[in-house]
Formats: sequence, structure tokens, C-alpha cells
Amino acid sequence: MEQLILPNAKLKFCVDQLQNLNFLFNNRLDPSEAAEGLSPEKSILLAKSVTERLVQRLLCGAAQIDPRFSSKYLINTRIDQNDYTATHLEYVIRLDNLSTPTIYEDYERSTFEVLETDKDCPAGYARIRLNGSTFKQFEEFINSFGFLRRDRIQARLVELLAQAAGSDKPTSPLHVDESTMCGIPGKIMDPATLYHVLSIPASQHVYYGPGGNVPRFPDTRDFRLAIVDEPNGIKLKVEFLSPALADISIKVTILVAIGIDSWPATSDFPSRIPLGHSDCLLYYEAALTGMYLVGYGVHSSAWQIRLPAAEFTLLNHYGANSVVRTILDVLYQILKDINSYRKMRKPISYKILNRYMLFTLLLEELEENSTTPFYDMALWSPMYLSTLVLKLLDKAINRLSSEFQPNYFFKKANLLVNPGHLCDEDFTIEANNIKGYMVKLFDESLMSNIGNDGFSTLINSQESEMNLLYKWKGLVENMAPPSGTRGRRLCFAGSKNRREIVHTQYTARQLEYIGLVLHSMLKVKQHILHPHYNTGFKSLYSPEEELEMQPLEDVIYILVSLLDQAKEQYLSLPNTDSKKISAKIKSRYSDCLAKLIEVIRKDREVFSKNSPDLYDDITLVKVILKWLYKAMDQSKKYFAPILRPYLNTVFTASYHVSYHIEFIKERAKTDEIESMGAFCLLVNTGTITPAQGLIDSINKNWLWARDMLRMVEQNTLRLVFIQTRGKVYRHILSLPSYSKDNDFETTGSKTWNDKARKIRSIKRKSTLPGRNYFSSLLHDEATISNRNTPQHETLKSNSPLTIILRKKYRMGQHRCAGDLLRAMTTMQKLSVFQEATSTLPKEDQSKLLDIIDNIHTAKAKRSLTKKWSSTLPHSSKICPSRELVQKYTPKEESAGNSEY
Repeated sequence: MEQLILPNAKLKFCVDQLQNLNFLFNNRLDPSEAAEGLSPEKSILLAKSVTERLVQRLLCGAAQIDPRFSSKYLINTRIDQNDYTATHLEYVIRLDNLSTPTIYEDYERSTFEVLETDKDCPAGYARIRLNGSTFKQFEEFINSFGFLRRDRIQARLVELLAQAAGSDKPTSPLHVDESTMCGIPGKIMDPATLYHVLSIPASQHVYYGPGGNVPRFPDTRDFRLAIVDEPNGIKLKVEFLSPALADISIKVTILVAIGIDSWPATSDFPSRIPLGHSDCLLYYEAALTGMYLVGYGVHSSAWQIRLPAAEFTLLNHYGANSVVRTILDVLYQILKDINSYRKMRKPISYKILNRYMLFTLLLEELEENSTTPFYDMALWSPMYLSTLVLKLLDKAINRLSSEFQPNYFFKKANLLVNPGHLCDEDFTIEANNIKGYMVKLFDESLMSNIGNDGFSTLINSQESEMNLLYKWKGLVENMAPPSGTRGRRLCFAGSKNRREIVHTQYTARQLEYIGLVLHSMLKVKQHILHPHYNTGFKSLYSPEEELEMQPLEDVIYILVSLLDQAKEQYLSLPNTDSKKISAKIKSRYSDCLAKLIEVIRKDREVFSKNSPDLYDDITLVKVILKWLYKAMDQSKKYFAPILRPYLNTVFTASYHVSYHIEFIKERAKTDEIESMGAFCLLVNTGTITPAQGLIDSINKNWLWARDMLRMVEQNTLRLVFIQTRGKVYRHILSLPSYSKDNDFETTGSKTWNDKARKIRSIKRKSTLPGRNYFSSLLHDEATISNRNTPQHETLKSNSPLTIILRKKYRMGQHRCAGDLLRAMTTMQKLSVFQEATSTLPKEDQSKLLDIIDNIHTAKAKRSLTKKWSSTLPHSSKICPSRELVQKYTPKEESAGNSEY
């Protein structure tokens, strides 16, 4: 750890000051401080839950009046899920009649064009031109040039919301057609989860319905409600007439949007991310989550392009208590403080710094501040929390002073665009507000914490975690090929006939990882929004012609993309050997690239009828590597200088990431989704009841079924199945009353009653800081909810599709592709992890050793089960949960009546 110099704030922090700030930030975010004062937090959670149900009622009422504005899902776009005290809700309303993909396979697809590069459109915006029957359906919202007007669409929705607020219908979610509207908690989800849900046939969906015997929507007469139409969305202000919540007001922002299952062509993300970047695969996966055209801004027919699903994918790569998420939490807390100080100063300055700008700065730092996989982990460890926070604040000063903050996905779009009432002095004042706050942090960091037990514990935990990282580095690097000979072996020049197969120097796991990245790269290419994109677009080529052309074009596309990345990476380096060499490479690069492409097209070994299967990812990687190294060998002047450092980085990054390849593949599995889909199909056809299907799924050890059982143990559970439009089936599941009074201490279920849960939580309490890797391993995640969580929130966050798809995200503590403990378990190197815990307090050390013992025990049990299962008939397999399942009975089950 080194001292930090901040050029824009003109401050210098020494190491001791940075550690003091680490302690300060952790104390502000430590949830244990607020353990005794939960009532304000509980009131806010309840207020937000009631408000969300009120929003559902209003939107369902609006859709009943005008079905063109129906939306089957309510999209929650609030990023900071950690902040339970926030009183602002943000939603996107997806207009299903215009969006792609359609919510049902037999839905008529809307026909319209998306013009992304229109000359009158600002950067990051697009226009929509409707065609055919879609034009007639929305004719009243189209201007004289044929473009769909977002202001008229929004004004109409405001009108519908006002009518719904004055109506007494719908009174209950049971009176809502869930096949086209969203009245239940299970269909409120983030945009990334919704993207995956829409790729699953609707007949394979199941959601949790509202709680209670007779669920009802909030009555609008119990609120003071204001609905305002603004250029930056529909704003609702909700105040409560109930004395218990009278002091709380909730602000809601609703944005109207059209979902498009494509990626904007004007974005240079993720093509600008080099193959050797530690998070390369993550970035390409994020670019496969589609986009939204949102009604936002002052241009009447220009729709803002937003990528909320990609943002959620990038953020959910990190856990709630990881350093990355902690940085965001600290920045948002600082923004709150700055806004509070702003009110006390005269004259009051304008709010220019905002949450999305801070989030964008964090994404930029994650992309740009990347060297090697190990140093990425080390420099984003808890020890560097204050360093990263201060760097981002210093960068914010620079961006405000220059009045330009580029959008992360559209570099030409300015997030600080002047709405018209701001002057240069306003931006300077806002930059000075950040400087003033940083000076305050500087003064607070001078306070000595020597002798403070909490501070000593924090330092010890940081050192232990850094010790673990360095042990991981030594473990991985000791198994790597010698760096001195690697450069000589990874080339063709010294081989016989210059045809040595270069990919043999890569491990199988490396080839598999690179194959995943290249496969994602090709998928992103197919999802790029074409100029004048038309939802009814048909290919100009026959399927046979496209199949014949595809392998060759894929190879060329990948090679050109990687060479462009290598060139940009080389030219951006400050220590380039010579300006003359750079100028020559720039001038000759296109010609050399054209010659290389010509040679590739003539390569009969690869593109003949007897060529290898280029649809196989590993084969494709081998061909790509062959041509990259061949280009480096045969073009010493132009390709070699740019490819040598690039390929060295690719080798290093792929080698480190390859140790997490099993974890990456595990998250991509779809067996849980397929199992639940089969369950839904059988229920929809009346072949089984939900209770029978749940019993069978528990017997087969499906995790989604175990999670559903835990929910039923807490309370009566309403399941909602949607087969197709107009066909909605609601079923109620409950445990018999005598079962609820007993403790379920069986091997088939890992749930426990409130008393056991309390005892377990006390047992698991750690002396380590909450936001630390070791404490995250000790953190008990088995509880579904706590006493402060409203039932609506519990049903929403634990709905089957939501909880299964949440597991597709890593949500890890470190900045890497997997988890260190899991990787060491796979490598059978748990002794290394055990050594790293030796400096922790004895109590925490013993708990971590218990986890290691449990891993060894579980492995031994699996080995024994496998041994016996291979000698016994399949029908004789023992199901440990059978005794529990026999107690399970359904209650008031509707076997197949549809509700509309």
C-alpha cells in the first residue's frame, strides 16, 4: 500500500490516513451499528412495499382501460439494493405490444424500424418508425414524419394512471389477468433476470402470488398521491394517511420503454475490451442482454437507448459485501452527505453530481484499471477501499470541471449535458463541493485509531486476506510454464516447416475459456442492431449459403477484431518505442490486414470440405491462435510489435481465469430451469398437482423445490402458472397445522424454526468486519427473510424464476472469475487456504476450519454414495427426505380452473 496523490483535489494521503479512512467507511456501512434501532428501517421497508403494490394497482388499472399499455412484468431498475433506507423507487414499464421478444411465442410480432444513426438524433438516442398494422394501432402517437413520439406515449400513460387512481378497480390481484399484466410480487424483477425469463417459454413459468387468504391492493383513498409528467419520466409522490407511516413519503420514477432484443451498433462496448482483460467474458455476456428504448429527454421523437440489463449483469458479478459494491455504497453515502450540506449553504447550488455518474465512474475504473488477474484481485481488496473511493471522487472533480462525463456505453454521449439553466460557474461550484468534502475526509483521516480494537481487527483481517491472495498467486504461478521459454515455444519460426501447432502450449482449460469468449463474441455480433433495424427483417441469403459462408466469415471477423484490439492497445501505451514505428504501423496496418485476410481465404486446410469443425469452440480457438501467431512470425515489422504484448497478456489472463472454468460452466447450467419447466408443463396439463410435482422434485434433490418447501414452511403459498394468454392457474399450497407446530429436524430439509435460527445466527456471529472475504464465508445465507422484511418483498425476491436465475451471477467477493475457496477445493489445495487463516482470531479460525472439515466430509459422502449407487439397482436408491415429504399435503387446491 502506497501514499495517494490526488491531482484535481490537490491532496496527498499517507498510508496511515488511508487505513483510517478504511476504518471510517466500514463503520458507516456496518449493519451491526443499527442492530438495536430497526424500527425506522422497518417502517421504510413497509412503506416501499405498500407503494410498490400501489404502483402495481395503478398500472393494472391503466392496462385495463387501454390494453396497448399492458406490461406483464414490472421492472425494478434501482441499482443500490443494499440501501434499505432509500425512499426512492425506479421502474421501467415495458410496452409488450411493441417489444421484442414477444411474451408469447404465438404473439404477432410488431413491425417497426429503429433508426439509431439519424442525423437529428443525439448520441445514445434512436427514432422508431412503425409499419403495417402496428402503425394503425399506435397512429395517434405518430408525428408527421412517421416517427413514434415518446412524449405523447408518456402523456397518455399519465392520463391512464390518473384515471386508475380515481377508480375502485382492480381491488385485488386475483382480479387481474396475469397473462398480460403484473399484479403479483413474483413478476417484479430486475432487467437482467427478465431478459433470461423472456427466453423461457411462458408455459414453463411459475411465480409466487400475493400472501394472505384474500389478498387486496392498497386503496388509493389511503394516500396523498401526486402524478407529474416530466421530460425525465413520470414522477409519483406518495404520502401515507396512516399514522404509522405519516412521516414517510416515497418518490417513484416510472419510465416508459420498448424492449429490443439487440445490441446498439453505435456502442463500442464490448468490442473495445481486449481478449486479455480479466473480465472479458463477463463484458461479452453482458452485451447479450438486449436494450431498451426509453422515453426520456426533451426531444419528442428521440428515444434514449438504455442498457439496464447489462449494467445489472456487470454489477451482480460482485457480492453485496464485496469491495466493488462497498465502493458504490460509500459513494452514494457521500452523495447524500454532499446534498445535505448543499441545503445549508447559500446560495444553494444545483444538483449536478448524481448516482448514475458515480456508477459510470466505477464501471470505467473496473475496465481501465486492469493489469493482470492477480493484481486486479489485490488492488481491489478491502485494503484499497479508501484509495479507490478517493480516486473516483478526484476523477469526478475533473469531469465536472470539463463539463463532460461520457456515457459508459456511448462515449460520445455526455451525461452532464446542460439542460439550459446551468452556467459554467454551477459546474465549478459542484466540483468545489466534492473538493470540500474530500478536505473534510482528509481532516478526519488525521485522527489516530491506534489502540482501537475494531481498527486492529480491521488491519488484521486485511493482512490475512492479502496473505490469502498471495498464496493463491504462488499456487497458480508455480504450475505455470516458465516465462523464459514461453515466448520461444509460442511461435512457428523455430519449428519444423514452420507448422508447429501453437495451441499445444495452452492448457485444455485455457482453450476452453478462450472458446467461451470467442463464442460470446460471435453471439454479440449476431445481436448487433442493423442500420434501419426492422423487426420483420429477412436475410438476403438462403440458409444453405449462410451456412457455407459462416465459418470463414466468423474466423475473419474474430481475427480482425483481435488485431484491432492489439493495435489500439499498443498505440495507447505511453512507452511506445518510437513515434516513427507507431506512424508506420498506422499507415501500413490496413494493407497488412487485407493481405492476411486474402491468405486466410485461400487456406484450403481450414476451409475445404474436409476442414475441421469450426462450429466447435475448441477447434475455432486453435485456428484463431494459429493465425495470430503466424501473423506475428511472418510480419516482423507491423504485426509482431502489436501482437507480442497482446498475446502475452492473453496467455496470462486465460491461464489465471482457467482455474475457475468449472465454476463458470456451473453457473451456465440450465438443468434447474429445465426441471422446473417440466414441472410447470405437467401442472398446466393437469397431469399432476403442484403438491405431487413438488414432492417428486424434492425426492430428486432439485434446489428450486427445496427453496419452495422452505417458503411453504413459513406460510401458505400461492403459486401462479401462466400457460398462454388468458390462461392463468392459481394454486394454494400449505402445510397441515400439526406440521407447522413441529420442528422439521430431518435430513430432507435444512430449515429451522425461529428459535433455532436465532441460536444459529448467534453461533455464526464473527469478530471480523462484515465486508471481508472470511466473514462472507461465515455469513449464514440460509434464512429466506427476517422479521423486518414485508411478506411482499420476501415473495418477490424468492420467486422461483428469480431465485434460480440469480444463481447465474457470480456475486463474488474478489475481483476474479470465481471463488478462491472453491478453486482450491477443486485443486485439492485446501491446506493453502488453511495456512492463510492462521493469523485470524482463534474463534473465527476454528469456524473456518469447520467449513473446511465440512467440505472434506461432503466429498467423502459423495464418494461413498457413488460407490454404493453403482452396485445397487436404480429403484433401491435411498431418498433421505422421503419421510418428511409424506407429511406434505395440499390445501384448497384448484386443479385446473382458469382465472382471467
